[in-house]
Amino acid sequence: MKILLLFGSPNLNGSSRILADNFIQGAKEAGHSVSMLDIAHANIHPCTGCLHCGYEGPCIQKDDMKQIRKQILDTDMIVFVSPLYYYGFSAQLKILIDRFCSFNTSIHQKHLKSALLIITE
Repeated sequence: MKILLLFGSPNLNGSSRILADNFIQGAKEAGHSVSMLDIAHANIHPCTGCLHCGYEGPCIQKDDMKQIRKQILDTDMIVFVSPLYYYGFSAQLKILIDRFCSFNTSIHQKHLKSALLIITE
C-alpha cells in the first residue's frame, strides 16, 4: 500500500515527529511504501470559498496545492499528523483540509484509507 503522511506540526523535531517516524518505521516493516509531506511549512493559502474550482479544480490560487493534490490522489492512504492545540489539530493542517474543497469529488472517488495521529504534550 502507498501511504502519504501529511505532517502538520510547525515543530519539525517535536513529539509529532517522533510519532510520525515510528509510524513510518512500522509501515515500512510491514511492506508499505511511505512518504511524508511537511504541510506546516508548505506554501498553502487558505481557501477563499470562491468556488471557482467547482469542487473539482483547478483552484484559482497558485501555491503548493497543485503538487500536494497530485500526491494525495496518487496514494492509497493518507495519515494526518498533528499536535493537539486547544482541542484541535494545527491551523496549518486545517488550511490543507479546507483546500480539499477544490478536489472533493476526486478524494471521495478514491475511497482513500485514512488515519489521524495526534499527540499532546
